[in-house]
Amino acid sequence: MNRFSFSTLVGISAAVSLFIYAIVSSTENYLMFISVSSFALVAGSTFAASLISYTTRDVLIAMKALAETFFHSPTSPKYLRAHVERFVEWSQIYRSGGISALEMSLTEKEKKDPFLTHGMELLSSGHKNHDIRTILTDDMDAFWQRMTVESKVLNTMAVYAPGFGMVGTIIGLVIMLDNMNGDMAALGKGLSLALITTLYGVVLANLIFKPAANQVTEKQEALYFRDQILVEGFVLLAEKRDAFFIQDRLNAYLNPSMRLQPAEDSL
Repeated sequence: MNRFSFSTLVGISAAVSLFIYAIVSSTENYLMFISVSSFALVAGSTFAASLISYTTRDVLIAMKALAETFFHSPTSPKYLRAHVERFVEWSQIYRSGGISALEMSLTEKEKKDPFLTHGMELLSSGHKNHDIRTILTDDMDAFWQRMTVESKVLNTMAVYAPGFGMVGTIIGLVIMLDNMNGDMAALGKGLSLALITTLYGVVLANLIFKPAANQVTEKQEALYFRDQILVEGFVLLAEKRDAFFIQDRLNAYLNPSMRLQPAEDSL
């Protein structure tokens, strides 16, 4: 289960607060920074250009990933350590009760993990250790390739947004110059409104799209590392290695402070 990301909340809250403070402390006419039409132009054009660059499905998936920036995948050191502990338990269950006992030991949460259940299916099918490694590695790499589309779409949006902000500014300048009657005060006001689209484009790119793309990539790398532990664990189960060997082998993937220690009676 994904956990709520307080760091993301703090980061966005701090950025928005500083942005609002800079505006409110500099002018009393802060409402001039609000323009629904300018925001619609930048956001809508960015979304439309993304639909041209990618399939509708890929763009919608990227939007879903953007909405999930407030949640992180459970890939903390404790979470990884828990996987190692499970494989140590499974090695004892598998050596004593066979594959049926191993499958019955799965929790409801583990049954919902597609990569973990795939490994169990390969093990129950009697595949050799090298075949399990090959199939699961291919599965892991294919998943990585599919998921990288999310970050690509978000990075593309980060490129498009400032460009469409400039387009909005040019449109505003053209309209402003066409209606100019020699009033310099009106010229300054019109210019400030024209520049709002550029502001929106830069803010969307650097506060929303780029950070979200980086977070998506970080999630993918964390899950990829977790899946590496699972691959090695299933290979060791297929080899019917004992619990102590599996513990020592999988400890290499953990932080030194989080590694499992041998039982006192085994020393």
